[in-house]
Amino acid sequence: MKKLILTLALMTMSLASAFAQDVIGKWKLEDGSAIVEVYKSGDAFNGRIVWLNEPNGPDGKPAKDSNNPDKALRSRQLMGLNMLSDLKKDGSEYTGGSIYDPGNGKTYHCSMKVEGNTLHVRGSLDKKGLLGRTMDWFRVTE
Repeated sequence: MKKLILTLALMTMSLASAFAQDVIGKWKLEDGSAIVEVYKSGDAFNGRIVWLNEPNGPDGKPAKDSNNPDKALRSRQLMGLNMLSDLKKDGSEYTGGSIYDPGNGKTYHCSMKVEGNTLHVRGSLDKKGLLGRTMDWFRVTE
């Protein structure tokens, strides 16, 4: 009986640990400006903005993607905007995708790694990730 209880306890801890390493969920950007929901679509992981600290622009209307280099896209709302695209799981990392920065309208190569309740998101100019920066996003629990 003791072995059964111990086995069940270890299995539960193992499942909890596996869940904590899952990238799917909501993540708050390190500057607190937004929450991005990471989701899976087919074999790719994407992320969309689901909360903004400042959801409205200076005109009081929903914030727009005003810095987008494509003039046709500048009228789309930031809320719901997909900013992470096409990341693939590669061992303990997620690589090969892109991240869009609505603050400057630029798209970068992207890789991510989950460590506990922190998601390390790296945006870079090159596919190898050498020229870029890493941001920490923090898991949001509801």
